[in-house]
Amino acid sequence: MGWIMSAVTVYVGLMVVMYLLQPILLYPGASPREEPEFYGVKGMEKISLTMDDGVILTHWFKAPARLGYPVVLAFHGNAGHTGDRLPKLKYLLEMGFGLLQVEYRGYAGHKGRPSETAFKADGAVAMSWLLEQGYAEQQIITYGESLGSGMAIWLAARYQVQAVILEAPYSSIAEVAQAKYWYLPAKWLLRDKWRSDLAIRDVTAPVFIFHGEKDELIPVALARRLLSLAPGEKQSVFFQEGYHMDLYDHGAEKNVREFLEEYVLGKLGEGKLGNSLPEAAK
Repeated sequence: MGWIMSAVTVYVGLMVVMYLLQPILLYPGASPREEPEFYGVKGMEKISLTMDDGVILTHWFKAPARLGYPVVLAFHGNAGHTGDRLPKLKYLLEMGFGLLQVEYRGYAGHKGRPSETAFKADGAVAMSWLLEQGYAEQQIITYGESLGSGMAIWLAARYQVQAVILEAPYSSIAEVAQAKYWYLPAKWLLRDKWRSDLAIRDVTAPVFIFHGEKDELIPVALARRLLSLAPGEKQSVFFQEGYHMDLYDHGAEKNVREFLEEYVLGKLGEGKLGNSLPEAAK
């Protein structure tokens, strides 16, 4: 019986460690970033916004280069910062879209404690800032990578955005944790569950999902489940040789461009996105 008690003790200990360390595992943070120019893009503005609890977050923004083009509101994954992602997203600027890259509390030298509740509140402030600049909800595209896909979906469920782009998304972080830590009741231990599977049911905008079949961090089956729950127009690409962070190496840019040309630029040509830029974008 002694070995059984020892095994139980170890198992309970693992659950305790999992519960206590989950903020670090889910939100590892990132070191300070350089200026936007360091990452190969000139003309990005630094937008500092004060959150409800006094934390100041500095995001990166560039207005659309073409008349009437939407702004892409982008949320990166749980590791790194906006600087890491700017090089792969600069094609959006080249296409004429605007770009607002949101940075997280606890990342890139910012103060504040990361959490699902805090991230969502901070994301809502970024969305409000865009609306205050004169952009209509229909002139905003939400883009989410990995953890950030939860932010993109959550906002798209609350605002009438033009489109939603999801890179390596999940149905819920609880399911991701359960798949990784299959030997623990991980989904019950997790405080921040990020239920994108529930939020996406209220998304009316066209959705584009791209994911890697060999993703070892977020199982591709969770992205397929999320896709099945999207109620409106949707497209997807699943890269046979793709992992989690290399989807652009497999040609994802071409697929995103095609989606934007069909669901955004096509409607722009029909006059459905408005025909003027806000004062801040002129």
